[in-house]
Amino acid sequence: MKLNKKIVAQNLRLFGYKRFGTMKKFAEALDMNPSTLYSGYLNGRSIPGPVLLVKLMDLGCNINWLLTGREMPSTTFNEIDKVKRLEEENARLRFALSYSDNSLTAFKEIEKINGTFAKTQ
Repeated sequence: MKLNKKIVAQNLRLFGYKRFGTMKKFAEALDMNPSTLYSGYLNGRSIPGPVLLVKLMDLGCNINWLLTGREMPSTTFNEIDKVKRLEEENARLRFALSYSDNSLTAFKEIEKINGTFAKTQ
């Protein structure tokens, strides 16, 4: 079966917009210069090779769908968005917890110092 470069480019663009919103963010997620993404893959000149296909899979892209257009993505874009939002919320909560843990530790240290200081006066 011969792959249609235009279909691959169209599917790649669709996945990038749905998952990342902009092609610049998509290129960053692929560790690629945006101009390389545009000139090599989004214009239909090249088909992603094995290394890029693995990166795309890691980002949630169904490679069969990407290359053939025959199968819808195994993970819907809504599910990807939900996972992305959950990961962002998880990161915010972890930051808040680490901040509160550090604040509590700092507060306890201040109490120790103040207690020691009060006892010496």
